[in-house]
Amino acid sequence: MTNKIAIITGASSGIGKAYAEHLASLGYDLILVARRENLLKDLSDKLSSKHKINAAFIAADLSEHDGVMQVKTYLKKGIDPDVFIHAAGYGTRGFFYEVNEDLLERQVYLMTVAGTVLTRTVLPAMVEKKEGIIIFVSSVAAFISTAQYPVYSAVKTYANTFITGLRDELAATNIKVQSVCPGVTRTEFMHTEQYKEKNFDYSFVPAKYWQEPEDVIKESWERLTKKYKPVIVTGKYNRFMVGMLKAPFIGNLILKRISRNIRKRIKKGLPVEI
Repeated sequence: MTNKIAIITGASSGIGKAYAEHLASLGYDLILVARRENLLKDLSDKLSSKHKINAAFIAADLSEHDGVMQVKTYLKKGIDPDVFIHAAGYGTRGFFYEVNEDLLERQVYLMTVAGTVLTRTVLPAMVEKKEGIIIFVSSVAAFISTAQYPVYSAVKTYANTFITGLRDELAATNIKVQSVCPGVTRTEFMHTEQYKEKNFDYSFVPAKYWQEPEDVIKESWERLTKKYKPVIVTGKYNRFMVGMLKAPFIGNLILKRISRNIRKRIKKGLPVEI
């Protein structure tokens, strides 16, 4: 690889795939990481041909230790990425005590430990060059937690906190770090067995609140240079909502109202849709 290099997890679909397509268009060579080898191969072939870049891929499950070590070993062969994007992740649906325990354990590992270990792997070379980019895909769920997704909200809060601390540590360098928080986005995220089993989707959300993955990536990349912050919320409606939630007085009222209404529904045995 002779160009700048970007490694992207969760690259086979959704936001991770959109990052891969965007960076390829900018001339970056790519290392694509995800579980589904067939999708990775198709994407790497497509991007290599279209943009005349080199695209390698690693089929690895980052929700387990062996998968993370597989990627770490690959990088230890003298590959020093200029960009690391951790977009791998998934949601669960259902009450915490009902969701499969292994699924929850893997979710926490994937969305906290995996990203942290791989950041630690690529960061020393970036610090030596005093240049680089690290992006974690978080969510507006980091700003609110309630029934049926306490773990998902918790791991997304981790991303925001981790990236904010890194920003301060790296103040003497030109390394940019970002935790990007989209809202509802048109990806495969809500088309998993977990959501199908609960007969639940977000179709009740008005169309104006939805974003395409490409919109999220465009705003994420632009904000690395314009109005740079370690944690950003994409989409004007999402920013308005999070702004309201973070407001000292109004935010507390909104959160209490949401929590109270959900508790009432649960006590009455009604479905929780949020």
